Amino acid sequence: MIFLKNNELILNNFEKSGIIDVGFAKVDSELPFAISIIVPLSNYVIGQITDKPTFEYFHHYRAVNAFIDNALLKCGLEIGRMGYDYLCVGASHSVGEYTGKFQHKTAARLAGLGRIGKSALFISDKHGARVRLGTILTNMPFDVGTPSEQDCGDCNDCVTECPAMAISGVNFHSGINREEMYDAKACSEYMKRNFQHIGRGSVCGICIKVCRG
Repeated sequence: MIFLKNNELILNNFEKSGIIDVGFAKVDSELPFAISIIVPLSNYVIGQITDKPTFEYFHHYRAVNAFIDNALLKCGLEIGRMGYDYLCVGASHSVGEYTGKFQHKTAARLAGLGRIGKSALFISDKHGARVRLGTILTNMPFDVGTPSEQDCGDCNDCVTECPAMAISGVNFHSGINREEMYDAKACSEYMKRNFQHIGRGSVCGICIKVCRG
């Protein structure tokens, strides 16, 4: 509990922004500590998804992303004022066609906030898969959580319901490559082909809805 005061400062900062699901992890990065935040999505909005995303889901998804990015920056600025380096990794911060700057789910799992499912989605202990994530990488030291090694067992709901057939059904374990679990290209191309009219970059949401996690 050496750095508990730092944890409390960050928790208080995010609470002022309306975010209470926060975890801390040690990661393999030039900035070796990660702050992971979780924002739950609206159960009502997710519940309206059938075999395709809705306009309401698209706008809700974008609004939650913006909310996360704003909260991360506010906290990052405070970290900077305390003399530490930081990098805010936004909710949809991409550096490649199918990958982000840093995998939010990696930090969230290492922080002990939940597990990674067969869909390669993060599944929160509190909210299931109906969440969006954000991360701050920093050299500010923290007391960190205990990583989850839980998996989805025999549940294959996301596998059978995925219209792009992008989920292989393999359980997550430490060190597994995402490609063994999930075909990001197949998912992305299916969404672009079928849902581009709903919104640019629209995500399907079916695997999120059907997850029982």
